Amino acid sequence: MTTPASPSTDHDLAGYVQAFDTRFLVAIHRGEFDVVRFAREELMNRGLDGEGRWIGFAKVDEALRI
Repeated sequence: MTTPASPSTDHDLAGYVQAFDTRFLVAIHRGEFDVVRFAREELMNRGLDGEGRWIGFAKVDEALRI
């Protein structure tokens, strides 16, 4: 059964978790992998803000507070 992270999370997106390697999920569970920081860094690398909108690489650090 797939459970979304929050009521606003798209059910289809939550389904991607099923493809995660078990070791990755365990590392997240143990606090050994900061998934929020990972997401922020990946958004930054793509020049996107926290809503997934392109804002460019020059502005992304400020927008994501990294």
